[in-house]
Amino acid sequence: MNIDPQQSQAIKRCQQSAVWFLRTFAKIKHPAAGIIDFDPFKYQQYAIKQFRTHRFNIFRKCRQSGASKIAGAFATWFGMFHSNKTILIVSRTDLDAMNFLRDNVVFLYNNLPEWMRQVWLPTKMNDHEIIFPNGSSIRSLTSHQDVLRSNASSLNIIDEAAFINGMDVLWAGGWSTLQHGGNVIVISTTNGIGNWYWNTWTDAEAGLNNFNPITINWWDMDWSIEYDDPLSNQHRRIAPTDGVRKCVDQVEIEKYGPYWSPWLEEQYKALQEKGEAWKFEQEILASFVGSGNTVLSKSAITHVTSTVNDDFERIDGLQTYVHPVSGESEDLDFGFTEPDEGLWVWDRPVGATPNVKNEQGEIIQPGQAAYSYVMGVDTATGKGRDYHAIQVLCVDTMTQVAEFMARCLPRELVKYIDRIGRWYNCALCVVERNNGGDTLIDELRYGVMYPRLWRKKGINDKPRASNSSQARALQVASYGFYTSSSSKATLNKFLLNNIRDNNDDGYKINSKRLLKQIQTYVRKKDRAGRDTGRTEAEDGAGNFDDLVMSFALSLVGTTDIFTVDSSNLTPINSNNDLGMSGGGSPISNEQVVADQKLFVEKGGPQLMMPMALAPDQLPEVSAQQEIEKYASQLGAIPISDGKPIVNPRKFFHD
Repeated sequence: MNIDPQQSQAIKRCQQSAVWFLRTFAKIKHPAAGIIDFDPFKYQQYAIKQFRTHRFNIFRKCRQSGASKIAGAFATWFGMFHSNKTILIVSRTDLDAMNFLRDNVVFLYNNLPEWMRQVWLPTKMNDHEIIFPNGSSIRSLTSHQDVLRSNASSLNIIDEAAFINGMDVLWAGGWSTLQHGGNVIVISTTNGIGNWYWNTWTDAEAGLNNFNPITINWWDMDWSIEYDDPLSNQHRRIAPTDGVRKCVDQVEIEKYGPYWSPWLEEQYKALQEKGEAWKFEQEILASFVGSGNTVLSKSAITHVTSTVNDDFERIDGLQTYVHPVSGESEDLDFGFTEPDEGLWVWDRPVGATPNVKNEQGEIIQPGQAAYSYVMGVDTATGKGRDYHAIQVLCVDTMTQVAEFMARCLPRELVKYIDRIGRWYNCALCVVERNNGGDTLIDELRYGVMYPRLWRKKGINDKPRASNSSQARALQVASYGFYTSSSSKATLNKFLLNNIRDNNDDGYKINSKRLLKQIQTYVRKKDRAGRDTGRTEAEDGAGNFDDLVMSFALSLVGTTDIFTVDSSNLTPINSNNDLGMSGGGSPISNEQVVADQKLFVEKGGPQLMMPMALAPDQLPEVSAQQEIEKYASQLGAIPISDGKPIVNPRKFFHD
């Protein structure tokens, strides 16, 4: 076919800009307005730009956003104006595959100008495939585990990925093919939590995989469509954001999300009338609504979503670790290969400040006490690919200040615990004692002499003779928290009491890693839908509860914390820059390293509870003093005759 100069110029412009091609020549079919010009909305134009910038893109969209339309249109443009390209569309069912090709590719081609259709007259076109004369093809197939691996393609579009059974197997099977090239566009409305789509989306948001996240909320749909309804003879206008306003109270927010509009109200009522009100959050609000079995309430999880903070400092590189007992130095590696591993820090520890005195020795400015910290440690079982996890909470500010997550050997984990805990003013450390935790605790106690390990304490209230003058004794259990089916309920209670739906009643959570695990921490049901009494991560690849458990363990410690001015004993390599703001390492300087070695030399293994004192004062410190200080704060245990109220041998040894 002969092409005139004007058509040739149009083809060149089409090759340069998919948006210009669609705006100038394309049409789409609207269910009410009929065939209308395809003038891409702002968010659709943004999506096309992302398609051309990133190899891997994933949508989180609401219904009626036109994400499938723009993906199909992009595939059509890509196939027509780029030779010898293979485009694959994967759908849940065969009917879905045929409908996607028909509605989003073939319809667009069939409604192009006649001259353009003749230039790209397909050499083959059926329900599943269209092949253009330039050698490019678009195939639409049903999902199966080998579909990506068997069809090496330049562009892969996966439609409604959250609803494809075995999507994780399908993706894993095709990954080796995709590594050698090929772009991916994943489109889906939400379908609960724990599946491949949810896992991939949350990782993309956290920057933990190769996918570029594209969100289309209903309030982004600032378009309007006007038409004359032939049945009612009335002029109609569809515009989602007409009359939009912010929701005014908690009731509205829980029902509609952050915004309301008349269009949104229509969608809500329409789904209610159909008996499908549950679809409102999934399809309209694009919310990851779980199975309803999450341990934490939806309102609490929603609040945590609003508090997560990406502005954290990531500890990296080799750092010098000074063994607290032997004084020997070694490199401790904080650089981890997986992006979701490592130590994240939101708030650095706040130490005590001394009193400021004048020349006469009078205090003119009182000092400030150090903040108190607790640390929960969940140890990996060695089964599957779970992680060791450490959470650090500040009791004074009720804030998550640091989080550590890694796969490493237990002997290395001891060093990370010791290092992080001593930095945070010798945080009270609550360790899970099963799953190998008892061995870990022994190494913390005897190997590195970590000064503050949690153990359950109470008062011996056994009945005694009325004439007995014997004082009640402090009753203590083994070190660490033993996690079992019964004690898990205690941990869940701590989570429910301390992770709330407002800023006033609970602890502030900063970590997206933790949020992701909270969203999949559920009450398990059997096949009949009955509650099993177990709580754990929902089934699915990449679902863990290590961070949740370590957070719960740290909350246990908050009820046992008592004020003590602990010194900063963190052994740090001052020559290594952690790459953080503020110039150099926030947790290292030469004096800290020097003091650490002096503490070891002067205090040795006897230094159970280091105080914020100068090194030359160390010999005056004893563990017994600190035990008695703690006991006196209980207010129920008398200290008589200057004798120890607790036998050191019994207290420090199981």
